[in-house]
Amino acid sequence: MSAFPETSMTLLKKIAVQVTGEREAAWVRFFGLYEPAIKRFVAWHDSSHDPDDVVQDIFLKLVNVVQSGGYDSSKGSFRAFLSTMIRRHLVSLYRKDQARGAGLHVDIDDAEPSVSANVAEQIDLKWRMARHQSAIEHVLTKTAISAQSRDIYRAYVEDGRSLDEVVAQFGVTKAVIYKIKSRVEQMAAIIEEEFADEK
Repeated sequence: MSAFPETSMTLLKKIAVQVTGEREAAWVRFFGLYEPAIKRFVAWHDSSHDPDDVVQDIFLKLVNVVQSGGYDSSKGSFRAFLSTMIRRHLVSLYRKDQARGAGLHVDIDDAEPSVSANVAEQIDLKWRMARHQSAIEHVLTKTAISAQSRDIYRAYVEDGRSLDEVVAQFGVTKAVIYKIKSRVEQMAAIIEEEFADEK
């Protein structure tokens, strides 16, 4: 299983289309879908650089590669391509920081780190966690969920407070809390499905 989700080929085709309006709309959708999860993923792997800057650099490289025809779907899935690009970029940043500390300048953008099966599994797990947490955050902040439902979910799930504590604080039944948790997670699952290939 790869560290990154399958990406809709329809979306990739739209990105590559030279009609400005359609290309821009596809890029906006792509960035909105991937940016929060990649930012979270990058933050877990690199504590010395601003995740926003790293994500922006990755997206700039990606735009250039896709627009120049540098991505060849016959050579592998887009998720593997994106995973490799992110991994190379993080390694490159690390090595450049090391070289600066030694007063050296090297260009190592093409360096490919070796990744053991165990490390690959950890990367996969972190990607799934980043994707899930980003989807939950999207539901809690960008959908029409009530403030009370949001607060109940955060208290029960994110803060890990006991069911009895949440019942006492918000004056709702246990059934209401379970229903809120289920609804938020169902909405997040729909958002996560956006990462999967269209069938």
